[in-house]
Amino acid sequence: MKHAKAGSRALGAFALLIAFSVQLAAQGKPSGSFLKDVMAHQAEIQWITYKTPTLPDDVCTLLSACGGAPAKVAALPVATIHGRKTGRALFLTEVKKQPAIVLEHQTLTETYFFLLAPDGSLQKAAYFEPGKSYLVIANSLAQPTFQADMKDWQAWVAKPTPAKGN
Repeated sequence: MKHAKAGSRALGAFALLIAFSVQLAAQGKPSGSFLKDVMAHQAEIQWITYKTPTLPDDVCTLLSACGGAPAKVAALPVATIHGRKTGRALFLTEVKKQPAIVLEHQTLTETYFFLLAPDGSLQKAAYFEPGKSYLVIANSLAQPTFQADMKDWQAWVAKPTPAKGN
């Protein structure tokens, strides 16, 4: 009887582990293709045209994310996230002659750059603190910030708000 209870507990623990793994895997996967959504709404997006920001050279190098024409840029309104003013930008650029997106998340003390894979998931991340060098960081370290930002970007691309380019 003890073996039956132990077997049931092990099976139950295994089922919970599988359920948790499936849920965790689903969190990292975006719904649909964010790149396709941006491309489909490109005409509706008011890209920043005055004093257009650019991707820093170090980010271009670290993420292998710049090629072709200069990137188009759009921005979300400044928001307060975790008590800090945060600016977020979307750079529509090219990687190997294919459209690609790099998202920027910037506060006074740190900046993240996220290169998206064609399916909209996080492909590569770079991190910067003022006074230090840019670093490529593990996706697992960037994932919480990336996932929170992606929710806002997905809502934005579904109904683009004009970016201020003045």
